[in-house]
Amino acid sequence: MPRREGSIMAEPTTPRPGSSAHAATIRGLAAGATPGLPFGRFGPMFDLPPCPSLPEPGLAALAQAMVKQDPGAPITEREPVDENAAIPAGYTYFGQFVDHDITFDPTPLGAAQVDPEALADFRSPALDLDSVYGRGPADQPYLYERDGLRLRLGAQVNAEALAPVNTRLDILRLPDGTAILGDKRNDENKIVSQIHGAFIAFHNKVVTDDALLDAFGADRSTPEARFAAAATILRWHYQWVVVHDFLQRICSPGMVAEVLNPGGTPRLQHYLQQEAKYPYMPLEFSGAAYRFGHSMVRPSYSLNKVVLARKEGGDPAKERIPTFSRDPRGTENLNGFPGTLPAFWGIDWSFFLDDVEGVAGGVRVGGKPAVLPQPSYRIDALLAEPLQDLPEFFNAATPPGSPASILGNLAFRNLKRGQLLRLPSGQAVAQALGIAPLPDDILWGAGSFVPPPAGDAEIRDALASTAKARRAVRRDWVDPPGAPLRSHAPLWYYVLREAEYYGASEPQRDGAAMGGQHLGPVGSRIVAETLIGLLWLDPTSFLHSRRGFRPLDAVTGGKPLTLGRMIGFALR
Repeated sequence: MPRREGSIMAEPTTPRPGSSAHAATIRGLAAGATPGLPFGRFGPMFDLPPCPSLPEPGLAALAQAMVKQDPGAPITEREPVDENAAIPAGYTYFGQFVDHDITFDPTPLGAAQVDPEALADFRSPALDLDSVYGRGPADQPYLYERDGLRLRLGAQVNAEALAPVNTRLDILRLPDGTAILGDKRNDENKIVSQIHGAFIAFHNKVVTDDALLDAFGADRSTPEARFAAAATILRWHYQWVVVHDFLQRICSPGMVAEVLNPGGTPRLQHYLQQEAKYPYMPLEFSGAAYRFGHSMVRPSYSLNKVVLARKEGGDPAKERIPTFSRDPRGTENLNGFPGTLPAFWGIDWSFFLDDVEGVAGGVRVGGKPAVLPQPSYRIDALLAEPLQDLPEFFNAATPPGSPASILGNLAFRNLKRGQLLRLPSGQAVAQALGIAPLPDDILWGAGSFVPPPAGDAEIRDALASTAKARRAVRRDWVDPPGAPLRSHAPLWYYVLREAEYYGASEPQRDGAAMGGQHLGPVGSRIVAETLIGLLWLDPTSFLHSRRGFRPLDAVTGGKPLTLGRMIGFALR
């Protein structure tokens, strides 16, 4: 495709994998897909007016209606009301890892006003793993071993192999526990930090493996070429997982193929902005649609068989570690910032991902088999209880749920940020996409288009409770004449409620009446076009491999590449 002046479209100029063209390759590590620039820009995907603003009491009311008070269940029991059996829990935190790789907006919520098109994205707008590699070994040598090839890892956390695929080393830390990373946010919790560590392990394994480098056709004649080849191998396998595994799981069926258009030019009717000079980060993606992952967070998680055994004997719900809690002890929650990984807290990845070899004979608790991998929670307009009380806002004088603690409520923060960014309403975006918007009676109802089973009282009660909370919001902020939410819902809420309503493509699964198995049409289109668009506009991505990249058999074992198989290769 020829270059057009003033356009973001350009002829791909992918360097040969393993090329020793030092300036281009190492600069790519420093600046990703935007040569010479360490960060990108945000901008709107749609030219639409902002959603009508809600006063803070309205934002607080909607936020509180989006939090579900639920401690979770024992690991031996399925939770059809809350769990999404279609997506293992590890993808929740992989989604967070991807977010940290491509976007960072530090604008404070207290800002009186924001110019959305002037916002800087302090990550390169590319799936280039700058969150792992930083600005490269020449500029940030403290991230690297002395050989300049391997990234540093930290202290041992599992004294022995607890499972075939488990974390053995923490990420690199200062003596006070502060993580030394390309992006500090990858220490926000003890799950995403271990995904970060697995990606470092993948790079370190590849960069010293001559046979694998040769299988890739890499030039390993110099240290610079060897490093660049290993980084390309990791990036391309990661990008493949994002498109062919992660997106396929979270988007509505057929959406990835529709946008990717295998064998042709991706269909990016809405992401491409002809006036943009470089790839950009759509505000509708970063401020709303991609925040779907917050609804997938469980209130607690189990990490491995040793932690399970130590928890047995008390409350069975305590077999899992709380996602967040106010307990300052490091072994009572998954909080980060800073937080050295406790002994024996290295994750057994069969607890979080499919396609991962687990403990021989399985894991049992009290004589019952554990439900593994742990499922994520549904993609819906409900957030788990711990997310109303984020760790950075803990204050003994403001108990969670009180009006004074609303700034620590993640739902409130997301809604407030969307308003600051002047995002359009969900209905307006749906119309711009040619999709019939959800009417208010469905948008402020509960559950999916699949009716609940006649004899399932638990699901019926859950739907009734959710509908009641939403009716209260509708009564005050939707139904009155001139109400701000009448036919105009915040985009983030709309994307989640749409996923809840349409996300039941497998009605035979337990809890299909609750929906949330995947995103709906609006959310799927924004997310798929953005992530595939970032890859298409990155001339160094796998989409522009002149040889036609396919994951290496040494990594996949000859099977389709998934996140589980990628991490399994890295940690075995």
